[in-house]
Amino acid sequence: MATRVQNAVESLMKKLKVSILTHDIGGGTFTNLCVSLIRGLQELGVDANLVVLSATREELAQFPDIPITTLDVKRTAFSLGATVRYLKQHQPDILLPMPWYFNVVAVVARYLAGVSTKVILGEHNIISLEAGIEHRDKPHLRFLPILMRFTYPYGDGLVGVSKDTITDLVETLKIAADIPMRVVLNPINPERVRQLAQAPIEHPWFHNSEIPVIVTAARLAKQKQIDGLLQAFATVVQATPARLLILGEGPLRQELENLIQELGIADSVWMPGYDPNPYRYMAQSDVFVLASAWEGCPIALQEAMACGAAVVVTDAPGGMKDIVEYGKHGVLVQTGNPEALARGLLQLLTDPALKQHYREQSQLRASEFHYLNTAQQYLDFCKEVLAQ
Repeated sequence: MATRVQNAVESLMKKLKVSILTHDIGGGTFTNLCVSLIRGLQELGVDANLVVLSATREELAQFPDIPITTLDVKRTAFSLGATVRYLKQHQPDILLPMPWYFNVVAVVARYLAGVSTKVILGEHNIISLEAGIEHRDKPHLRFLPILMRFTYPYGDGLVGVSKDTITDLVETLKIAADIPMRVVLNPINPERVRQLAQAPIEHPWFHNSEIPVIVTAARLAKQKQIDGLLQAFATVVQATPARLLILGEGPLRQELENLIQELGIADSVWMPGYDPNPYRYMAQSDVFVLASAWEGCPIALQEAMACGAAVVVTDAPGGMKDIVEYGKHGVLVQTGNPEALARGLLQLLTDPALKQHYREQSQLRASEFHYLNTAQQYLDFCKEVLAQ
């Protein structure tokens, strides 16, 4: 009995080892998410390590303060063996895989490695829609929910980035995982975002122009419903002068460019592609909008709010509703309805007092997304899982 108590005390006193498993650090949502979470865990005294499939020297040099291990594989499908070797060598207390396909790899790798590492699954999107619509033409992703049904019950816990991500797993995909589940919104670094937002903008739209600018930052893919946004914007410009900046790249660029021509709004829409610093545009926008058909917990929206942008979002499945708290911190409109979206945009464009109100609400809400707050929530959940 004394030995068991002593082992328990020693386990509590040692520094907790947490590893995050993801694909790369090349930029984008999961780079920002994982780096912010690692930094937060480090500041809370955790031995945190980021594990990626591969990374160039230049990419590694961008994060000198982050312990990064590369598995030296090209694709997730080839990562199982390397993940097994990592677990055997490092044996972290907790492994946090993200996004969804890494959950399957992590559960199987932990079993093959024969280690005591706890696997806390991470759910970052509405998987039934992601697999059935966005990845319909990719069989290896479309049928992944089948593997999820067999592997998720062997996880030790699950973090969903919104209420809807967990509901989708349990009610739509029928994944019977009797494990602890927790909703934790994504982290951001507000100080970094606001610092980058001070960078100058050369484009003439942002220099002494009285015409308001609407900004969105989204991949040009079905999920983001940019076509509906363009239709809504065409309605907006019939009522008031406005411009639309679309930051992002993706497979639907040509289709969307054709739609812009058909709607006759080419002079008022700018699509420069991906920008590594979208924050300067967010900060100087009159409205930031996300018209998505579904979302997990969009970091772009959280960061735009940190920049003080007044926001309009749809009530689509996922975390946008959670982020704006159902209209308290931003205008919430019906998804898939360009007319409703146009009305929401016009509300802010034509009412300066309302726009200022939502600017203030954005910054107030964004302070709650600070990476230290999120890291503490992850740490509390990790301890809860370990205690079981």
